[in-house]
Amino acid sequence: MGNGSSCEPEHQGDFTTILSIDGGGVRGIIPSEVLSVLESKLQKLDGNKDARIADYFDFIAGTSTGGLMTAMLTAPNVEKRPLFAAKDIAKFYQDKSPIIFPNEEGKSLLKAHETNQLLLTEGDFRVSDPDGARKQFLTTYTRVINTPANLLRSIINLITWWFPGLKGYVDPLNKSFLQPKYDGKNLQDTIKGLLGEKLAISETLTSVIIPAFDIKHFGPTIFSTLKAKRDRSMDAPLADVCRATSAAPYYFPPYYFKTSKPFNLVDGGVAANNPSFLAVSEAMKEQKTDFHKIVILSLGTGAPDASGRLEVGDGEWGIADWLWQDDNSNPLLDILMTAADEMTEKYMSNVFQYGGLEHNYTRLQVELKPSEGLMDNSSKPNLENLKKIGQHLAEQNDAKLEALAIRLVGIRRARVAHMSA
Repeated sequence: MGNGSSCEPEHQGDFTTILSIDGGGVRGIIPSEVLSVLESKLQKLDGNKDARIADYFDFIAGTSTGGLMTAMLTAPNVEKRPLFAAKDIAKFYQDKSPIIFPNEEGKSLLKAHETNQLLLTEGDFRVSDPDGARKQFLTTYTRVINTPANLLRSIINLITWWFPGLKGYVDPLNKSFLQPKYDGKNLQDTIKGLLGEKLAISETLTSVIIPAFDIKHFGPTIFSTLKAKRDRSMDAPLADVCRATSAAPYYFPPYYFKTSKPFNLVDGGVAANNPSFLAVSEAMKEQKTDFHKIVILSLGTGAPDASGRLEVGDGEWGIADWLWQDDNSNPLLDILMTAADEMTEKYMSNVFQYGGLEHNYTRLQVELKPSEGLMDNSSKPNLENLKKIGQHLAEQNDAKLEALAIRLVGIRRARVAHMSA
């Protein structure tokens, strides 16, 4: 869809249309089902089976998994049409989630009976090299008391040096506490397999907005099609942008790449997991428009109902309590991203409501059980369940999606008519 309009203000084609997609890992299946229904409605209304989501939105914004979805909807094929139909994206999540998030159950921490068996069969508590152990201790002591992480690494190294028989037990602890849950290679390979390595963000078929967070400069980095066309240093490969916006702390390592300048990035969700306000801000800046001329569809990936799950008395609330709970949740990350989402949603809904513009803002979100909220649960039953949740969300909001589709088609037709007049 065109990135601007010279229509008179009252002209329907003068509206700026925005699609915003939240982050959420495998829960991206949920908005993908909604988009599949919306695209089908657009095709039917326009009488064009080849119509695509990107044809109807001036801006598509996405964070983390939403950023990857944004790229899939807007990357061009050889015929300069969208690489993927919306209906293809849910299948992508079904097929690729187990590869991106391999089942790690039993690998991070050994269960008690496994530990006992290890100690009984492989335990060797003799110091194999006393002189070497003393030297290792001195090296450790002088080298590492500078950061908690290095201290913990060195303690673990020291334990395995003194007691080789404990290595099989300590290594999983080392992985759990000192490394990301996933190394990111499968994610990177999957993204590059989808988008290639050379496709630049400036080449997307409609304007995209994908946030990340630069840990070196300690601030958000916003990648966008229009910005990339003005500034070559921001015209990054789309695959790198998607990998960066998906680098969720704890789950994946930070991602480094460079154009004419370097980027040291983590998941955009730490700054804007719900990128709708960011998208509106960018659109207003680029289009020189205001809220009255913006139509936005904001899609959530499901909000886990965590009410009542945590209490102050649940633990000592050291770092372990913030990072790991018995249900495999990560309270710190969940709280930070949920709080940001909630604030964005409240602000967006208030602005449009108080401006009498409720009909211009559509937010679709669903509440999830805690067990459904994990962003990396790639088990087949969970993926199937998320798909059903997405389908149900679309069914519940069929009237809203129909009304939005009618409006989007009307805006597009008004622009075409104005251009041919």
